[in-house]
Amino acid sequence: MLSGLSQINIELTQACDKRNLCAFCGHQDPAIHFAAAYKPMPFELLTKIAAQVPVGVVVQFHRDGEPTAYRQLGDALRLFSNHITSIVTHGENLVKRADDIIGNCTSLTVSMFKGDPDGQLQMDVLKEFLFMKREQRPMVNIKVVGELPIDRDVYSLGVPVIRRVLHNPDGNYHYAQRNPTVPEHGICLDFLSHPSVDWQGRLFVCNRLDAEDKGLLGDLKEHSLDDLWNSPKRLEWLEAHKRGRRDQASPLCKDCLFYGVPTAP
Repeated sequence: MLSGLSQINIELTQACDKRNLCAFCGHQDPAIHFAAAYKPMPFELLTKIAAQVPVGVVVQFHRDGEPTAYRQLGDALRLFSNHITSIVTHGENLVKRADDIIGNCTSLTVSMFKGDPDGQLQMDVLKEFLFMKREQRPMVNIKVVGELPIDRDVYSLGVPVIRRVLHNPDGNYHYAQRNPTVPEHGICLDFLSHPSVDWQGRLFVCNRLDAEDKGLLGDLKEHSLDDLWNSPKRLEWLEAHKRGRRDQASPLCKDCLFYGVPTAP
C-alpha cells in the first residue's frame, strides 16, 4: 500500500527552454547539477508509472526541467485525467502549448522574480493565455520567488499571487530572510508524502535538488512504486525522522532546512 502518499512529482523532461535561465536556479547549472542530461522521459515509461499512481493523488510535472518543453505534454496530462495535475512553469510557452494545457490540467503556476530579463515576455504571454482559457481549467497562480515588489504589476492580471523564500542555488541549505516553517510534529511533510521521479524513472524521497542522488530510493523500471515506497531503505529513513534525527536519515535530509511547508518571506 502507498500509505501516506498525497503528491508525486514526475519530471517530463530535464531540459529548461527559458530564454534566459534563472540566475538563482541550480537545476540548470552544470557546475552544481553536474549529472544533468537534459533529456525527456520516454512516454512508455510515463505510461507505466501512471498506472501505479492512485486516483486522486496530486501529480506535479516538474523537478529539474520545464514541463512545457515536453513534446507530448497534452498526452501526458491526459494520462493523469483522474488525478489532480499541476504544472510549475516559466510561462514563456503557454500560448504555444495552450491546446495541450487548457482543459487538461488542474493547476498552473508561473514563477516570476525581480529583475528577470524575460519579465515582460512572461506578462504578455500570460495575459494572452488567460484570455484564451477564460473560465476553463487550469486554475492559474503567479509565484513570486524572493523580494516584492517585482518590476511588473503581477496583481493586474487578476490571479492569486503566492510568495516563496529564495534559497541558495545548490539546494535547501540556506534561505534569504528566514528559514522555512517547521510542522508541529517535526517530521518533513515531503518525506512523509511527496516523492519525485526523474526523467529516467528513478524514485527519490522528495523533490529537492539532488545532484548526487543522495535521496534515491530506486528505479521504477525495475521495481514497482509500492515496493520502493515501502522498501527497507525508506522505512529506515522514516524511523530516523520519527526520532527527530534527520542526520541519520537520507544523506539528502542531513543538511536540508526544508520541512515540506512552502514558506513566504
